[in-house]
Amino acid sequence: MTAVEDAIVLKNGSKTFQEDAENPVYVLENINLTIKKGEFYILLGPSGCGKSTLLNIFAGFLDLSDGDLQIITSNKTNRNSCGFVFQSADSALFPWLTVEENISFGLKMKKMPLEERREIAEYYIKLTGLTGHGKKFPDNLSGGMKQRVQLARVLANEPEILLMDEPFGALDAMTRRSMQKELIRIWRETNKTVIFVTHDIQEAILLGQRIGIMSIGPSSKITSSYEINLPYPRDITSIEFNKYYRQVQAHFEDINLQIEER
Repeated sequence: MTAVEDAIVLKNGSKTFQEDAENPVYVLENINLTIKKGEFYILLGPSGCGKSTLLNIFAGFLDLSDGDLQIITSNKTNRNSCGFVFQSADSALFPWLTVEENISFGLKMKKMPLEERREIAEYYIKLTGLTGHGKKFPDNLSGGMKQRVQLARVLANEPEILLMDEPFGALDAMTRRSMQKELIRIWRETNKTVIFVTHDIQEAILLGQRIGIMSIGPSSKITSSYEINLPYPRDITSIEFNKYYRQVQAHFEDINLQIEER
């Protein structure tokens, strides 16, 4: 059986925003992490622990202060093969462009011919459940539909790695559940590598193959890792699901005790 190749390898990764080299205060310190190609990986932790900072480092928006990061794609090591899905679609979409134009915007910047752009946009409109909405503007869409547009636009540029920063956090419960199901379907159809940030335990277990639990900051680390050996689609009411939930919840109870003791 052929071994699965690595997509992201981080060795001894640290990040500080303090300029004082003699007394650095680390947001992230000495993180070691390997994510496999095609894996759905979850970064789970309390607010302010550095999850988004780590995701921004993977995206190339921030640099490491120390350590070594490899983003491994078919183009050897190329961060341009990462697509970033933000928490708020409102800040990511262009309100003066239609759904179709938003999705094909990156392709237009690459000087792709119009008909080819339209074909690709239509494909991802169908893939993300946006059929019939291509000519609408973002202001005429619900929050969940806007997130579909943002996801379709990222996918249209054919990244090998999807970086997702709490993309469903602002959605209502029913829309969020629908989007979670859609994301799993899309991931399984496209075989992308997904790194998904959340502080919601149920969402983490519902989506992820593997969960990395981050400690409270400063000097946050990935302190524990869980393999979620449940078939998709996952049933949040099942005995097996709730067994994982209780195990992960125990870590957060320990974190809450640490916060109270400070």
